[in-house]
Amino acid sequence: MASPVKVTSLGLFILDTFEWRDPANASATTKREESVLGGGGTYAIVGARMWLPPTALGIVVDRGNDFPQAAQDELDKMGSQMWSFRQQDRPTTRALNLYTGEHRDFKYLNERNRLEPFDFPPALRSSSFLHFCCSPTRSLTIKSQLTPSWAPTSPALVFEPIPDRCVPAEMDSLLLILPHLAVFSPNHEEAWAFFGKSAEEVNAMGKPGIEEVAQKFQDLGAKQDVVIRSGALGAFALRNGQKGVWGGLMAGLELHPEDLVVATQMAAVSASFTIEQFGLPKFAVGQVGSETWSGGSPATRLAEMKARGVSQ
Repeated sequence: MASPVKVTSLGLFILDTFEWRDPANASATTKREESVLGGGGTYAIVGARMWLPPTALGIVVDRGNDFPQAAQDELDKMGSQMWSFRQQDRPTTRALNLYTGEHRDFKYLNERNRLEPFDFPPALRSSSFLHFCCSPTRSLTIKSQLTPSWAPTSPALVFEPIPDRCVPAEMDSLLLILPHLAVFSPNHEEAWAFFGKSAEEVNAMGKPGIEEVAQKFQDLGAKQDVVIRSGALGAFALRNGQKGVWGGLMAGLELHPEDLVVATQMAAVSASFTIEQFGLPKFAVGQVGSETWSGGSPATRLAEMKARGVSQ
């Protein structure tokens, strides 16, 4: 019997282009990398893969008629069981990440194919956790499709709002979805943007502002975990008044459902591997079967974190 899937994502798989331009001459490209594996769903699943076997994971990948063999090989190396491919008679979804100095712009280079819950094959519908990255309004549409005809039981919902829809106009929809979420996870600027605060105002608040906005979402009806990701300040997680740190959260909660601190530490470790380069960390298997990500071990990094006493 096949192992049950534990973590899934409705986020997209994207082939990213990264382009850097000279701030003094915005038309001058200084560096460009194409066909980099990306997409919010991809990063979520890879973060979970650092802790769980590929048989416990699942995401739908629309594989276009331009899909590079190198991309296929890299995905297969992580475990072919975790990728549910759909062959498409059109190009793979692609996007541009444009950096001009410290400023970043993002845009799709072709039409994206939005995933719906019913796009999941039956094997992915019994997962413990379902991640989605979208607007609050869109999240309500996703929630409405998780009916008994989709699956007898609904997974725990992990919602990552997209930055450009973290606006006061989405607050009514956010209030409706919050009670249905297991995890709500904006970053600190996105969280305060729902209340009309600018990035400059938010960053001036520092850590107290992060704790304050997490409590606001709890007071507004968040069912379980509010995890505010905050860059150099780490992360702040709130569960019924408990504090913790963000990390490989879905995998952490699957393995340690009663220990938010350990779960967020695992998520922090996953995040640390994903921010050390543009694109995904490089996966490899050693001669004795040990797995590494860009040459490092998540388990070792977690042990080092615990040894330093980093728990909140």
